[in-house]
Amino acid sequence: MEDMPLFVLGLFASSIVAAAIAILYSLVLPGVERKVQARIQQRIGPPILTPGFWSVLKFGYKKRVEPNAQMPGLYRSLVYFGIGIVVLLFLFTTPYWWAVLGWGSILGIAGLLKLEEVLYVLMGSQSQSFLSTGMPVPDIAKGSKHIGIKREFVEQHSAERALKMMAIGSLPLYVALLVPFAMARSTMISSVVAMQNPGYALSSDWLSAPIPSSPVLFTLPGILAAIVYFVGYVMLLNEKPFSILKAKIDLIEGGVLEYASKLRAYYYIMRNVLMFALSSIFVTLFIGIPFDPFVPVMMLLNLALSLLLPLMLAALVAFSPILTFRQIYPAAIGLSAVGVLALIISLGV
Repeated sequence: MEDMPLFVLGLFASSIVAAAIAILYSLVLPGVERKVQARIQQRIGPPILTPGFWSVLKFGYKKRVEPNAQMPGLYRSLVYFGIGIVVLLFLFTTPYWWAVLGWGSILGIAGLLKLEEVLYVLMGSQSQSFLSTGMPVPDIAKGSKHIGIKREFVEQHSAERALKMMAIGSLPLYVALLVPFAMARSTMISSVVAMQNPGYALSSDWLSAPIPSSPVLFTLPGILAAIVYFVGYVMLLNEKPFSILKAKIDLIEGGVLEYASKLRAYYYIMRNVLMFALSSIFVTLFIGIPFDPFVPVMMLLNLALSLLLPLMLAALVAFSPILTFRQIYPAAIGLSAVGVLALIISLGV
């Protein structure tokens, strides 16, 4: 009990430092991803800070716009909740949180990811964009509506698609997440890291840099699960070829269309931090190098290795079309089957 105040102080300091670094670093990742994508497509691409940092700054200075939603207050609050959820998702995987109420576990990660997915359903069901308002003059096209009667909101389609992605599309990532925990025979992140990197678990030197001796990634179930995790990572980020929630060909940003001005800046922060959080979680669970603010070398290694998934994402997006659910369903089921195979193999390792 005497160490409790010291632990709380360390938890608070660790959380502040980790959240600040994560948010700032996440504002760089979209630019890196876009630059690599452009180079693959033989384009110059935007400056690295433009898609993330400067976009957030630009929208943060724009005049406030009231969203056209059924309940504007709820609609605005969803993006604030989103930022809180993805920041907590990242913090729960940092070492100081491993001892707090079991949140540093597979349950903490999966629970927060599901909450993040629910937000897109709520956004789509709340938003009513100006693109869907009634036409001022009669439309003589076959099947048209009368004056003053609103057509079906495109965001409703986005909400329906988000619900389908929650049920099927994101399943591969959750199956892949189970593999490192199955190999460690534990639900706790600390056990997964200790299995791969015993030196880190035993070291108390803040300048130490213990190298993982048996990373999950270098095993057969780990390789299979890593492939499934990456595809699930793309699905949760709503990127090509799984960008059906906000496909510009028919939904025009979907449920997030009405986030303008500062709300758009907050949405970019939410999405960018999610990109980094999922990348950092992969490095922690599959390589055994956690993001530890009090061990600078480990933190820097985690940051560097967290570039792997965004770079792979850039290569995939550069050549990808947009899939429909007719293609997404079999892809998700097939990848889930591969994840289950990896899980079965991991139980025998």
